[in-house]
Amino acid sequence: MDKAAEPMWQLEDLPDNARRQEQNPDNGDTAEVLEQPAHSKDELPQSHTLLWQTLGQQFVEYEQVAPFLIPEDQQRRLLELLPLFLKAWEQSAGVIMLSNIQLLASEVSKLLTKEIKRNINGKPAEEARLALEQWLQQKKEAGDGYLLLKSVYLLSQTDLRTMWTIIGSGLPAALMQCLYLFFTVAPKKTSDDTETSEDDAQTQEMLVKIMLNMYKEEQGVEELLTADKLQSLIIATSSLWDQCSHSWKVPTGRVLRTISKAQTKTSIVYLQAVDCIKIAIQNLFTLADTLPACDVCEAASIVLCFVKDSYPVSSALLAEFENNDGYQLLLKILLRCEGLQQNEGDPYLDEILDMLTCLTTCGKTELKVSGNIVHPQLPHFDFEQTQSSGMMVKNLQPFQVLQSIFQRSNDQHLCGRILEAIGTIWAWDRVNFFLLEWTLQPINQFTDIIHFKPHSVQVQFFRLVESIVLDLSYVPHEILKKVQYLIKENIVPFCTLTALQCLLSMTQKDLLFSDIFRDSGLLGLLLALLRKEAKILRKSGTAYQLPGLKEGTEKELIVVMLKMVAALTARSVRNTVVLKDYGMVPYIKIFLDDERYRSATLSILEQLSAINYEEYMSIIIGALCSSTQWELHLKVDLLKVINVALTWALFSWELFFFNMVRAEASEASSRLLLGHFDF
Repeated sequence: MDKAAEPMWQLEDLPDNARRQEQNPDNGDTAEVLEQPAHSKDELPQSHTLLWQTLGQQFVEYEQVAPFLIPEDQQRRLLELLPLFLKAWEQSAGVIMLSNIQLLASEVSKLLTKEIKRNINGKPAEEARLALEQWLQQKKEAGDGYLLLKSVYLLSQTDLRTMWTIIGSGLPAALMQCLYLFFTVAPKKTSDDTETSEDDAQTQEMLVKIMLNMYKEEQGVEELLTADKLQSLIIATSSLWDQCSHSWKVPTGRVLRTISKAQTKTSIVYLQAVDCIKIAIQNLFTLADTLPACDVCEAASIVLCFVKDSYPVSSALLAEFENNDGYQLLLKILLRCEGLQQNEGDPYLDEILDMLTCLTTCGKTELKVSGNIVHPQLPHFDFEQTQSSGMMVKNLQPFQVLQSIFQRSNDQHLCGRILEAIGTIWAWDRVNFFLLEWTLQPINQFTDIIHFKPHSVQVQFFRLVESIVLDLSYVPHEILKKVQYLIKENIVPFCTLTALQCLLSMTQKDLLFSDIFRDSGLLGLLLALLRKEAKILRKSGTAYQLPGLKEGTEKELIVVMLKMVAALTARSVRNTVVLKDYGMVPYIKIFLDDERYRSATLSILEQLSAINYEEYMSIIIGALCSSTQWELHLKVDLLKVINVALTWALFSWELFFFNMVRAEASEASSRLLLGHFDF
């Protein structure tokens, strides 16, 4: 009987397509399996090998006599083998040495399927659930249900061929009926709840993992359709979420998401034929008015999974979703998520937002939009050479939901996630920015309302605007005009500050922005604002102080305005001339008195040296002479500037004289060669 002990299966040695049975299909997490240390056949103790040989011999005997036994005796003989199978498995740490493992899997899974049907058929839902629960429970001694369940659980983790055998037994449909009962019928509390909860959790985990292993295979989903419980369970999640068994919510979501990822043309036709998505949407509209937002998100995310995951196979469920106001439902649900406590419902809220983002690429025809590129643009920008990566926006409806949420909500997390989604879409394909901005104009419109949003959202928004220039190498003139208008109006100082910091970053990137922001009037606006602030400073005789938080923001705003002017005048003689012609030099000098403003102010004054070096040195030396003995830091800073200026001047004169001498020497050499020297 040695042949009965061959071959040997061990999870570590399985091929890739079989080893993935170990993976939890939810988010790729690794499912818990029995500990399986590395063993080879030769390493197994002799006693363990004997167990498998004994089991193999007994199973061969069972195969020989089974055709001649009545069903009851056949079932009894098979059940008698299972304790030995479990013992051999446990003692050999998961190494199976059984040649006819597929036949064992077939027999055990068929019996499990038969017994499940026997326990639930013809009984009311509550009675059927209770019967199943009691039959599967592990009591002092393992009952028939527990033995069958654990055996199938272990066999389902071996190899793909064995899994196909289990699927062929009809178990996928039977377990879906179990899941439907456990989810929809809440258990009645008893005095023994605390004693049985641990066993129930173990039974639940084995049931769920068997289903996850079966339903991740297309064959498992196809087999599942022989019963009508899939569409019933999906609809139940959209209508009974507040009445179902609480402990089965998460497991049901895991199972349905696994089925969703393995959808086939047949399963999609099946769901479409029974109007599954349509009915689920109608139910969710009702739940959205009554349930807490986090619960509605959890239920809706399951339905949306089937819509999104089915699209690569067929667009039927997406069309059904769209034709039955699915996007309006999501807008309603997401707007209800305003004000959720931090992390409350976040996983499912984020999941819906991520799926909405993905749906923007679900369309049959590419959007063709001809936009007018406003010049000037950065030298290396060429829209005609922009290549598509294939992840282009083809469906504007889901994006309109995202856009509407941002426009109508002031929730920090919700608005922040919308901006993240937009950044993700841009990252998929740089063409997407132009497609969206030339059709729906999201960023253009968001600029009008950004000052109403929380501070963190304002910061995130202007980083997104900045990325248009830094990452796409594009100058969005219309958006920049609106940003400048925000700065001019200064409705919310923090927003003005953040907007100006965004423009400052752009200006430091390329000299082109020095011309753009001069021609657009931003330089003139900043000079006018600085003149006003300088007059206030001069009138007060010192750096004025505003009460509370506003003082910090206002002073920081002046710092950034000075930095912006410094950046606009750096390497731009034309802008420096504008500053001088505005008569700003006397006002700029006033900001030297405040240490916080001094660095940017000195940078601005330094640009004067390019057009009038004497005036520049006169200003610096005059400021040094007029400073008091207590203004030590001011004196030090001015002396550093003078030192740098003198060093540069000395170097310039040395360079001048060197060039003069070199020119004279060159002329003398030429005359010598031509014989013109008078000796």
